[in-house]
Amino acid sequence: MNPELMKHAASAVVGGAIGSLMRFAVGAWFVHHHPESKFPWNTLMLNLVGCLMIGLIYGWVEDRWLFGIHLRHFLVTGVLGGFTTFSAFGAESIFLFRRGESLLAGTYIIASVAGGLILAWVGERIASALFR
Repeated sequence: MNPELMKHAASAVVGGAIGSLMRFAVGAWFVHHHPESKFPWNTLMLNLVGCLMIGLIYGWVEDRWLFGIHLRHFLVTGVLGGFTTFSAFGAESIFLFRRGESLLAGTYIIASVAGGLILAWVGERIASALFR
């Protein structure tokens, strides 16, 4: 395998481990403090924060020579890929529908998708204003 590709993969793997550990810690904290919650707030917050962070990163790094491909794979593919939980979002949405919580499911889907898109855009705008 190409040595450069192996460096990209290693960056993503290390970042993914860090992001996954962060996701686990936030989820465990939330469940411990809000065990009665019906709504999957922890996943929603993780995904929204992840969208804001990816917007900030892409707004900051656009055409910046100091932000190499390895750091991008580490932060975006790895840390944020491990931190956000879109697959959990899909499963939780289906679970809410199956449980008969259609209003909660619809709210969750709209808040996740619209909120994520808006926060990614806000992050990109903030970083562009600060670093250009």
